[in-house]
Amino acid sequence: MRKLIHVEDTERSRSEAHGVSLIETMIAVFIALIGVFSLGQVVFLSMVQDKNQGSEVTRATIYAQDKMEKLLSLDFTSCTLAAASQPATCNTTNISASGWTQGLLQGGATGPPLVASCPTTGASIGYMDYLDPNGIQVPGATPATSCSAIASNPVAYIRMWQVTDLASTGGPAIKKIAVSVYAQSAVSAPGGKPIVQVTSYLSNPN
Repeated sequence: MRKLIHVEDTERSRSEAHGVSLIETMIAVFIALIGVFSLGQVVFLSMVQDKNQGSEVTRATIYAQDKMEKLLSLDFTSCTLAAASQPATCNTTNISASGWTQGLLQGGATGPPLVASCPTTGASIGYMDYLDPNGIQVPGATPATSCSAIASNPVAYIRMWQVTDLASTGGPAIKKIAVSVYAQSAVSAPGGKPIVQVTSYLSNPN
């Protein structure tokens, strides 16, 4: 009888040990899954950072410099006339709608906030343009006659610029030009999508 009781106790101990081992295994698996998910998040954030800070920032910088060079190359005399008197060459926006030829006149904005949609009113008219994923101005070779032509095109980068007349120091007139590029095709990250800004100065050569 004692031997039978001893056997039953042994079997019960084995069963309890088996149950404990199963719980320990489940806990270990759960901890491992947490580690895997955490590692996956780190890898994902690393990929986002690589795309944003690598490809997107590089492209945005190139497009910002390209716009700056274009603005600096404008004829100072003709592109500082009243907007209605400026030639079409003073318009670098690829939008020929009314009010979009501002040349080097003081105005514009660089944000943030970003003006995501083509504006029909406000300070950014004549001081921004839109690029497709290849860095080409939309809507294409033919300038848009209205903002509606922009809406139907894929926009990957938005450029906004601001021209500021600096106070006279007795020398030639000097303008400060700032250009911001917003990479809309970048992956959303905790710090937001990348923004690149470049600044330069232009003096009256005459």
